[in-house]
Amino acid sequence: MIRLAVIRFTQSTSRRQLLSSQNSFSSSAVTFAKKKVDNKKKTPPAVFSNLDDNSIVQNALKEIQRVEAVLVEELTRHFSLKVDIRQYEDVMVKLDNGKEKPLSLVARVTLKSPLIVMINFQDNPSAIKAAKLAIQKSTLNVTPQQEGAVLYVNVPPTSKERREKMATDAKGRILNEYKKAINEIYSTCDKKSSVEFSARPDEAKKTREALLNMKHAAEQRGSLLIEERRKQLLKQVV
Repeated sequence: MIRLAVIRFTQSTSRRQLLSSQNSFSSSAVTFAKKKVDNKKKTPPAVFSNLDDNSIVQNALKEIQRVEAVLVEELTRHFSLKVDIRQYEDVMVKLDNGKEKPLSLVARVTLKSPLIVMINFQDNPSAIKAAKLAIQKSTLNVTPQQEGAVLYVNVPPTSKERREKMATDAKGRILNEYKKAINEIYSTCDKKSSVEFSARPDEAKKTREALLNMKHAAEQRGSLLIEERRKQLLKQVV
């Protein structure tokens, strides 16, 4: 789900404000990386005297900031006690032709009331059966009811058990997806560094160390943020 959110994030200009607001969340990444590199045994002078001049490191930082902003948004959605229709829009539906599409592309999802989700298939009635099955098999734990070309979902109030499951899910699935996204950034940038600095091993080593330290710092920040949100949610459990 974080991967899908990353794609949406890059396509939506309105979310740039979210990225800007989260700059402080990850602005220490390069500083952290610099300190780690500086604490290593001194090496011969490299091409870049400052990591700010290293385009690979800077591009990695931008990608990490983007994923961190998506994580913040994903956690806000995940821990919200209000109905978020995007949870339904993101459900993947396997159509009769074998292709999978998010529910938002095969139907119109709206809130009929604070606890009733309405999914209209008027423009695509042939997809209603597959969508109903996909919702039932999803992690939403709801049973849609069909009336003509419309599915209605009665969303139960959030119980103690549901909140505990939300907290566990965040520490497992969401954290793993986040770490996987961060690791992909590291791997891509590290491969690019190996090619670009193939004739300059000192620069390649310095870049790799910086990328690795940025990766570890981002993972730590993500873990701490998720744990903080988990604790806040569980405090509400009576």
